[in-house]
Amino acid sequence: VVPGWYAMASVKWLQRVIVTDRPFNGYYQTIDYAYWKRRGEIAERTPLTELQVKAQIARPGEGEAVPAKSNVRLHGAAWTSDGEITKVELSTDGGASWSETKLIDNPVPNAWRRWECQWRTPSQPGKQILIARATDSQGRTQPVQHDPDRGTYMINHILPIEVEVW
Repeated sequence: VVPGWYAMASVKWLQRVIVTDRPFNGYYQTIDYAYWKRRGEIAERTPLTELQVKAQIARPGEGEAVPAKSNVRLHGAAWTSDGEITKVELSTDGGASWSETKLIDNPVPNAWRRWECQWRTPSQPGKQILIARATDSQGRTQPVQHDPDRGTYMINHILPIEVEVW
């Protein structure tokens, strides 16, 4: 298990160990758990290793109903590989505006950093889109959209959740 790396990059069920003098080029290491790294016109398949900066909303959950005109605690976690989470922002209007959340924990290398904020729900019932995004000490911020070169394992773009205000 390698701290700061995606879990699929770390073998968890060992049956034996074989020492080699070069990287192992198995299917998972070169095809499935890999992404396209581009340098100009040249694309190179690269194994997944370091986690990308990401924040996720834990509560309220997708599709959860929250009362109108009330204070609702929004909370979640953020992580990165190299550095620490310095900021988590939240949008309650689908990304039109952002406000900074409160980071709960002290930064610890290779650990989640929890965050929270209070949201005053709108007075009118309806669907609301909530989005969290993190920034780390290297200046990296979660991208808005998924990069197709990153495949289906390196998912760190912002993931909106929809809640129902009633």
